[in-house]
Order: sequence, then structure tokens, then C-alpha cells
Amino acid sequence: MISTKNHSRKLSLLVAILILLAGVFLGGYLVLKSGRVAAGQLDDILKGKAIDIVACNPDTSDSNKDADNDGLKDWQEIQIYLSDPCKQDTDGDGYLDGEEAASGYDPTKKAPGDELPGTTPKGPRPLPANLTKALSSMLAQQIGSGKIDSFNKQGQILSAAELEKYPGLQQSVQQIMSAGEQLFAPEPIDDSQIETTTDNSKAAIQRYAGEVAAALVSSPDQAVSQESEASLFLTALQNNDFSEVALVLTNYQTAYQNLKNIQEPVPTDLLSLHKEQLNMLSGLIKIYQAIIEFNADPLKANLALQKYEVISLELVNWLQKLAEVIESHP
Repeated sequence: MISTKNHSRKLSLLVAILILLAGVFLGGYLVLKSGRVAAGQLDDILKGKAIDIVACNPDTSDSNKDADNDGLKDWQEIQIYLSDPCKQDTDGDGYLDGEEAASGYDPTKKAPGDELPGTTPKGPRPLPANLTKALSSMLAQQIGSGKIDSFNKQGQILSAAELEKYPGLQQSVQQIMSAGEQLFAPEPIDDSQIETTTDNSKAAIQRYAGEVAAALVSSPDQAVSQESEASLFLTALQNNDFSEVALVLTNYQTAYQNLKNIQEPVPTDLLSLHKEQLNMLSGLIKIYQAIIEFNADPLKANLALQKYEVISLELVNWLQKLAEVIESHP
């Protein structure tokens, strides 16, 4: 059983980190305003993530049991990888044991240089499947090892300045932030799949623009509320109802595929803008997917909301550049 004191410390710390990550960004504002970072919910997030050795009972006779919920069965940890069945991240390098093993890395050795002997990693080191769980695991290990020593004597949530006293904590936060950036990166664009034309006349641009407009129009059966997306997110978080968000996601997915398969050649003067538009749609799809999964991974959803603000600014710049191109082709 986790002690009340340690449990409260973990809870306060995670609240503090969520606020630290939020800063003054849209994501933090919406999540805090919605009330969805209440202590009760964070308590649910932490349950079972900081595994207490006394309560952890690995069982190799049960082929499906995963005592620490890290993606490796107990028998795999004990008999194959020799990792700790009661620690989600045995080597403490920020990657869950199951994620490392599945990609060809040794869960008992810190990165780098932790490739499994006799194997070639299947690809780059995996991103955490769940940012909230990954951060919870990091925090639990740092608290357990004494790297996070104490909190505000008044029992208040730590400020950003106070958090700076814990370099290990800062590193964990930066790892999660970096993972978030990669998770919302747009899908690669295959230039060979984009048909272009050197005809940059007004007529060619108008034909292309008409095709793009048709590609982006939502289907009648996918109509959604006309409220702003920020309001849409806030309403979804407050009501724990993401059905409207799911409809918009479907629209974006359809628009992205339509734009990728556009039949009208892209005038070369608009090629970079065409690719930027694809990138923004791709990013929005990942953002919406993360927001819909708020209950499973609130930290990832928070970062998604922050990324949405970035894409909103990119859209403003994109529209300005589009206007300049149109004006230069009278």
C-alpha cells in the first residue's frame, strides 16, 4: 500500500508538472478551465503506476499477467529479459520495458548502447505509447530513489522556480516535451506523388484553387457545430463528450486524403503552400486524435492543445503567403 504522504507528494508533483507544461498556452488554459485536472482524476492516473514492492506480486505461471503494466508479461521479464517485473522502466531511461523490448532494446540497460545482443533494432527507439504513464513512471522512480527530496513546506503546489531545484525532474519533463513534438509531427510527404505544372497563370491557379476548395468541403452527414475549435475542445473536456470532436476529426481525415489525391496539377508557385497545407491537416488529425483520448492520456492531450495553438499561427502565416502569391499573379 502506498503511504498517504508519498501518494500526496506524487499527486502534487504531477499537478505541478501539468501546470509547468501548460504555461500560458491554450492547452493549459483549456484543461485548467475545464476542471479536468482535478485531484480526483490525477489520483486515478497514478493508481497502479507507482508500483509498491510489497503490493507487486508477479506470477510466471499466469501467461497473461503483467504485474507492473509495462507491456511485458511477468514470465517474459523474469525468464527472458531479466528485467524487474515490479518496475515499468527497469533501467530508468524513460522508456517502458515493453516498448524497449518490442523494438530490439534491452530494458535492463540505459540508453544509448542498449541494443539487445544478437539483434538489430527494428527502428528508432519508440516514443512512449502513453505520455502520462511514462511521466508517472519517471516520477515514481525519482521519488523512490530520493532524487525528488521535498516539497513546499506549506504543502502548496511547487512553482516553476521550485521545480528548477530538481534537474532530474526537468530532464523528465523535457523528454516528455520532446516526445510530444515527435508525436504531432506531420506525416512525410512523397513529392513524387504530387503532380505539378509549370503553368502558373491565373487560370491554372483558379482551377487548382477550385479543386482544393472541393477537397476540403465537409460531407453533409458530417456537419458539426460552428463554434470555434477552442470552444469545441473546452465543451468536450467539460462534458467528457468527444463526439463533436470525432466528427471534426473525420472531416479532417477526409480532407487530408482528398488533398493528397487531388486531380488538378499543382502550379509550381503554389507547391510549397500545398505541402504546408497537407502538413497542417496531418498535424490537426493527430491533435484531434490525442484530444479524444484525453481520459487515457491527459498529458498528451494537453500537449496536443498547445500544438493546436502553434498550427493556428501557422495557418495565419499560410493565408498571408497565399494572398501574396495570388496578388503576384493578376
